[in-house]
Amino acid sequence: MTPVRTSKVDDNSLTPPTAKRRRYQRGWVEVEGAKGRKQYVGRWRADDGSKPKIVLGYVAEMSLTEARVRIEAHVRGLGSRPASAAHITFRDYWILNFKPRRKIRWSEPTEAGYDRYMNSYLLPVFGNLRLADIEPQYIAAFLDQMRKNDYARSVVLKVWTLLGAVLEDAVDDDMIGKNPMRRVPMPKTRLPFRPVLDSQLVPKVLRAVADMPRDSAILHIGVFCAMRPSEVFGLRWSSFQGDHFLIRNSAWEGKLLEDTAKTGERRVFVPPATRAAITRWRERCKNISPDALMFPSKKGTPISTHNFRNRVLAPLAEKVELTVPLTFQVLRRSHATRNQRTPRDAQSHLGHKSIVTTMNVYAQEIPESVKRMVEQDEAAILTGKKPVAPKMPPSRKRRKAVTA
Repeated sequence: MTPVRTSKVDDNSLTPPTAKRRRYQRGWVEVEGAKGRKQYVGRWRADDGSKPKIVLGYVAEMSLTEARVRIEAHVRGLGSRPASAAHITFRDYWILNFKPRRKIRWSEPTEAGYDRYMNSYLLPVFGNLRLADIEPQYIAAFLDQMRKNDYARSVVLKVWTLLGAVLEDAVDDDMIGKNPMRRVPMPKTRLPFRPVLDSQLVPKVLRAVADMPRDSAILHIGVFCAMRPSEVFGLRWSSFQGDHFLIRNSAWEGKLLEDTAKTGERRVFVPPATRAAITRWRERCKNISPDALMFPSKKGTPISTHNFRNRVLAPLAEKVELTVPLTFQVLRRSHATRNQRTPRDAQSHLGHKSIVTTMNVYAQEIPESVKRMVEQDEAAILTGKKPVAPKMPPSRKRRKAVTA
């Protein structure tokens, strides 16, 4: 039987390496078994000259690439280390090293997102290049072309960050000596478009769906609870705790991902009008058992965000003649903008890990304090009077004296 050889690439294993350091090898994959019961078998060369084997899985249940990953990870765990990585391509390193090691902390949507960025932007350009041949000037030319093609800043930043992370891991694995991304700054791109929904238009949007209990409840949650669509469509009736939601699940592409909320379990306050909208929907919903989805599709699965946007939000925006797109992202950004005077509360309500995200990315308006400062400066210059200094709160000593 002719063995199916793997490419000469290396991988990290979850199995702790032994103290003994072996010469570099990657193992190989063979196929054994009768028709319908064929298995991938991994082999490697032992120190005594023998060729041990390990069953990797059935051919019908895994791909050859997955089998290669497993045997190379196993051999790496036994102590094999690369002597030279001059032949390893960027694509091989991504498939057999970076992704298997990192995906242990990725959710399914995160993995799909990284794959899209890799397949759309990075692999077509760098996939067949050896890691050692990737130079800073090549990367800079690639990013400059993305900028000239008018890609959004978020896309360019994601590509820049992902490419840097992959090459930094290659440095740590002794695949390359230096990370060429260290000399390539983030390029200047066009300003991002971050629209918000004017506060005066919110009642108009909600009135347009008042006679549709399900859509009304979803819109109320989007406007006032400012939840992510994955959180909204992952809600079960047990998540509704009266005056708050207990969020643990998320939904993606019509699938329920249990216990995979983006920022972990959190509680989101539900204001009275939103509670009333949810109650109206509960009276019409066919299944209100605790484990049932709050907003199921006709098939009983979570509603697809893409479908809801195309079938409900986009027609609704056209119906009420909005000049900005109507999406959950716009509703969250609008909520942060309306409540930027209490940034810590807004951060907690939106579920951001950093207040920088809340204030620099989501909140779009100019704070009232800045407006007052500019108005006072203008008045002082034009009238020749000194600006009135704002009253500062009394110091601790003064407060004690006053209370005494």
